Amino acid sequence: MGFLIGTIVTLFVLLSLFLILLVMIQTGKGGSAGMLGGSTASQSVFGASTADVMTKTTRVSAILFILLSLTLSFLFAKKDDVLLPEVEPTLEAPVDATNTNEATPVTPSSPAK
Repeated sequence: MGFLIGTIVTLFVLLSLFLILLVMIQTGKGGSAGMLGGSTASQSVFGASTADVMTKTTRVSAILFILLSLTLSFLFAKKDDVLLPEVEPTLEAPVDATNTNEATPVTPSSPAK
């Protein structure tokens, strides 16, 4: 089970970084240059249909991101590890310091002369 969770967490982190990069490369609706490389560098890779390819890639990445998030939440919810174990109460009565039945200690006195 640990290998499965580790693999999914690794895929989740890589997909998160890819999704961040993908969103930063895309141009805005106003036609301004994107954060990395501008609009001409990102559009020349896929030709004239760059917007369609980037939109579809972003959509698939977002769906995978949501699915991996849900999978991780279910896997971590089923774990039985607890941070603080529950302590069962004991049946012993608490000791009251003001009500002791012990006799007061007797100090030896010096012999009378």
